[in-house]
Amino acid sequence: MPSTNRMLRILGLFELSRPVITPEWLMETLGVSRASIYRDLGQLAKAGMLERVADRGYVLGPMVIELDRQIRLADPLLEAADDLLGQLASETGGAVLLCRLHGSKVMCIQQVNGRNPALSVSYERGRAMPLYRGATSKIILASLPPAQLKQLWAAERPALVAAGLPDDYAQLSKLLADMRSAGYCFAQGEIDPDAAGFAVVLKDGEHLLGSLSVVMPAAMLTAALRKTTLNRLQSAAGRIEGRLLDQRMKARATKKSETTQ
Repeated sequence: MPSTNRMLRILGLFELSRPVITPEWLMETLGVSRASIYRDLGQLAKAGMLERVADRGYVLGPMVIELDRQIRLADPLLEAADDLLGQLASETGGAVLLCRLHGSKVMCIQQVNGRNPALSVSYERGRAMPLYRGATSKIILASLPPAQLKQLWAAERPALVAAGLPDDYAQLSKLLADMRSAGYCFAQGEIDPDAAGFAVVLKDGEHLLGSLSVVMPAAMLTAALRKTTLNRLQSAAGRIEGRLLDQRMKARATKKSETTQ
């Protein structure tokens, strides 16, 4: 395995249940020599991506925090969503989740709570969730390119079926096509037992970004509230995508101006 790929894999091995990683564990897990592991750890520590903890091992370093701040302040999707998340939370009273597709998972990059402080939402910034549980994830699943969906099906079929999805690829494809046609996903109790969620997909042009969701206590839902929540959610998503389009057009205009000078 090339050293760069190995270093990226080392960073991906950190979890809440494993916040400290030792060189010995890495040697066994990756099947790499002591010299190679220590060289990789040294380079990651020099870059600030890792930090050595005396007599314990290595933890994620300060550069990760610096990069997180960069994302919070300069991510185009967060910039486009900005005030719209708080407005949507205020209008609906629910918790608003802005999520990105992250490999074969969904990553929450921003959460804004509404008028229901007692509502417990498992999705929170920085937490990765599977692609097949809850409205927030399923609307992204429904929008995956066919090749990526088939790859996920081949790798995680038992988990998809355990989540209540069909144990037949043709039936799964039909279910997801119906969801795409509807333009939204509604789910109840799939992530948090007392919560219901509405979600719509977010795209930057043809590029699938993630989803925008509203989560609220299931007990408070009425037919009228379902309708108004969905309308406001779809309106907010449309405005976010419109702002992303404006960003693209400005970038193209700037690039064109630079090339003609």
